Amino acid sequence: MKFVGFILACLVLFPGLVKGESEIPAFDVKQIDDIRAVVGKQIKVSGLIERTGKSKGTGMNFLNFSGGELTVVVFGRSLKNFPKGEPADIFKGKPVEVTGKLEFYKEKLQIVLEQPSEITLLEKQKGEPVKVAAKKPAPALEKAPTASKVEEPGKKKPPRVKVDPRIYFDDP
Repeated sequence: MKFVGFILACLVLFPGLVKGESEIPAFDVKQIDDIRAVVGKQIKVSGLIERTGKSKGTGMNFLNFSGGELTVVVFGRSLKNFPKGEPADIFKGKPVEVTGKLEFYKEKLQIVLEQPSEITLLEKQKGEPVKVAAKKPAPALEKAPTASKVEEPGKKKPPRVKVDPRIYFDDP
């Protein structure tokens, strides 16, 4: 009986210890003023992913909701968690629901995704989750026969172009 009393006292004194899924506020991406009011909190946002992009250098994926005021970011290190393909390819032009912590980055709203469970593909009219089809493997390409490395007499190699390494590397 003392144990039950202790548990009840903990629940009353520390309600933040029991946090259910229903406590996460949900918004439509069109409610941008309401979304701005909850920066720093865990939220759900649903809407259409209008544009996507990928960073060539870091592999980051960017998913931009319609309206352009909220971006979903997937860092390159998290892409390994998405076995069905890169989010920028899977979700472009599709309605989704994203769950995550709302942050400001360079005065823009963003949610950073780490796991596929944080984004759900929705049906266009019903707003219900649907399953994402697995990415099909690309067909194997046959190797073309390579030319021998023996130079023909009288034929010159093109000169090598010098490349500035500062373009590709951050180190001085």
